[in-house]
Amino acid sequence: MNLSILQEVEPKEFVTIQIALAKMANQLLQVPIHQFSRETINLKYRVLLRERNLITTSNRIRQKELYKAFQSKFPKGFLDEYESAINVNDEYNWLKVITRNLKRHVHPFRHLLILYFLEQDLESFLQIEADTGPFGSGPWPCLNKAANHYKEFVIHEVNVTRDFKSNAPIGTFECSCGFIYARKGPDRLSEDKYRIGRTKAYGDVWKAKLHELAVDGTYSIRALARMLGVDSKTVKGHLASVEKIEKLPDKVFPPMLHMYRKQLLKGMQQYPSYSRTQIRQCLPKEYIYLYRNDKEWLFEQLPIIQAKEKPKSIVNWDVRDREYLSKIKQLYKELIELEKPVRITISIIGKRLGILSNLEKHLDKLPQTEKYLNKITESIQQFQIRRCCKIIDRMLLEQEPVLLWKVQRIGAVKSHHFHEIKPYLEEYLRTKQEVKSYEQTTG
Repeated sequence: MNLSILQEVEPKEFVTIQIALAKMANQLLQVPIHQFSRETINLKYRVLLRERNLITTSNRIRQKELYKAFQSKFPKGFLDEYESAINVNDEYNWLKVITRNLKRHVHPFRHLLILYFLEQDLESFLQIEADTGPFGSGPWPCLNKAANHYKEFVIHEVNVTRDFKSNAPIGTFECSCGFIYARKGPDRLSEDKYRIGRTKAYGDVWKAKLHELAVDGTYSIRALARMLGVDSKTVKGHLASVEKIEKLPDKVFPPMLHMYRKQLLKGMQQYPSYSRTQIRQCLPKEYIYLYRNDKEWLFEQLPIIQAKEKPKSIVNWDVRDREYLSKIKQLYKELIELEKPVRITISIIGKRLGILSNLEKHLDKLPQTEKYLNKITESIQQFQIRRCCKIIDRMLLEQEPVLLWKVQRIGAVKSHHFHEIKPYLEEYLRTKQEVKSYEQTTG
């Protein structure tokens, strides 16, 4: 048998993956292109990565863990064969780009590799809802059974921290009525939003309701616990602390002080959404007495001070867009002509013009500026190519032999990066030499 005519056979584990990818590619061709956008695809990826604990509580992707998990999903040599090997030291390798940079394009085949890693096909992937964080998007319900807004969506912020042992996200929800609860995430079912993992504070509305029901005398401890959504020990503990206060001598705890405390708490229960100013206007006598005689206790009971909204400045973004565009075009001409090249980035442009904050926070309001920045800003590789081309131009101008190893040394490009840009430089040099040769023969 002539061994030279034998075709190389793919490893068996390659074939299984190839078939799965081929099926997904066929599915992709059947789906209307308008169903996709980089933003929605990225948010769907985040849902699946969050399920694998590959997203931190601060909403950042654990890139090292993702790289290890992704590499282990494919047999050795598979990614190399399909020109999709990942250089972990490259800040712009395609795996990092596909999961965090919406401005850069990644080949559709590599999206199929991600879907295979995430154990999805096109049909199941399209059904996934976009990621809204470990606890969904707000507002969230107040779960204080003593409040008249119980289960109403009145909490507009969640504070997410990390569980020390499991690294799972912990969400803390704080209502203006003083009730604070927390639970471990992420939420997987819609019913999870009504789940309390731990109550951190009951607040004065809850305490006032407990006191009111206890004074009534018709309810048992168990009944009180059931009505207020706690266990019997919690009710006993709170009632015991109230009894201790009430048993203090009059000199330590004057009757008027006790009366005004009760009236303030009752008023706060009646108007749970009132701010400090509104409570002061509603209960002026009680407020001023407690302010003068029991200030520390008063401020502990009052609602948290709401941050005042900064007055919105009137900005003509169209005018600003045109101004920024003009300034950036002028700066770009100066940067591109520098003897020692610098990489063109939003950061360097923003810093030099003193407009970095607006470019980072309000670029969506500056469409012309954004379009031009997308056109001129450079990746590291693009900057390396431009820098090396500039060196080649100088060598040609000085009629010096153009040796690419020398270009690499002068340009200070690492070998593995230079290997990637070398074909571009060879093509650039060939074109320049052809133009020069043509000019000499026709001149």
